[in-house]
Amino acid sequence: MGHALLIAGDRWNLQIVRAVFDGTGRFAQLRDELGISDAVLSHRLGRLIDDGILDAHPYSTSPPRNEYRLTDLGGDLWPAFVALWNWDRHWAFDRPTTHLRHLTCGHVITPVFGCGGCQAIGVTARDVRTDVDAPLLVDVADRRSRRTAKDDAPGLDSSSVLADRWSTFLLAAALEGNRRFGDFRDRLGSISPVTLTDRLAYFVDNGMLVRTPIVDGARRQEYRTTPKSLDFFPVFAALNTWAARRLSEDGRSGLTIVHSAGEHLLEPRYTCNACNAVLHRADTEFRQPTPPVRLRTARG
Repeated sequence: MGHALLIAGDRWNLQIVRAVFDGTGRFAQLRDELGISDAVLSHRLGRLIDDGILDAHPYSTSPPRNEYRLTDLGGDLWPAFVALWNWDRHWAFDRPTTHLRHLTCGHVITPVFGCGGCQAIGVTARDVRTDVDAPLLVDVADRRSRRTAKDDAPGLDSSSVLADRWSTFLLAAALEGNRRFGDFRDRLGSISPVTLTDRLAYFVDNGMLVRTPIVDGARRQEYRTTPKSLDFFPVFAALNTWAARRLSEDGRSGLTIVHSAGEHLLEPRYTCNACNAVLHRADTEFRQPTPPVRLRTARG
């Protein structure tokens, strides 16, 4: 999971891969759509190629120019990007305008998260339990990231959460049921009190957690999840499965998610809310809504 967060836990990486999923693949298109500098875009594209997420395909030799496409490894991130899109659609300040169409039934859909292991649909964070390996937390501490002023600006989106690895694991701990400062500190092990205080305040300010007194009128407080944070669960569930299957030699990511109903590992999947079929990348497409047709009035 640590490696997955190094790849996905970068705002520009997420936005580039999301744009490629949407069909934007040429350098100039990516630069103009994302508002990113040439230097930063070149650097991020090189890293994504090195990580095996993208391939460069020449489409012009004079001058030499490439189109960037997803590899099989990158394409397998599709469930995670569906989860990111779905969360942003409901909660982000700058909500995506793209629709997800199920080509099999032809409907514009809202994907339903579930478990492929037992065919359950509508699985939420309250239906699972998680366990984080200590070595993974050490890895997070060693590779900790810092939020920028842009990350602290109003208008949280999904990339703002993933852009900081401590935030991701703090959210996982909150979804696990931890509420008090000491519980988070014990659960996350190597996190410093200053970092924990900062991340908790960040989530409270952005509506991911709510601070409430432990007892009415008491000064000591605890942190409770909100619908906004609970809805983020499919994002890291999908990323975790991708990390275990595609980035790990032993099939383990360092974060275990058990579906409590059947006491088995959660197998994230999405189904169509229109026809109930299991969704696959090849059967779906993201597309911008068709603008309404303007009727011209006759001049009399």
